[in-house]
Amino acid sequence: MSKLTNVVIFIVFFLGMMAKETQGQHICHQILLNNNCDGATCTSLCDKQLQGTGQCYKTVDKRFICLCNYLCRT
Repeated sequence: MSKLTNVVIFIVFFLGMMAKETQGQHICHQILLNNNCDGATCTSLCDKQLQGTGQCYKTVDKRFICLCNYLCRT
């Protein structure tokens, strides 16, 4: 029983520390290229403009867009 209690306390402490570190950080999204996305160009453009990570996604109307994910600035 003592070991189980120690493990539970450790897990609660660890999760509390994780929540404290990520509090206030929100991910924003922005479309950088609206058509003809190229993976390398998308990644580079997103990194230079917003210090984020960019990926190409296929839309419903079969276009490839560059979606950049980055930390929101307040």
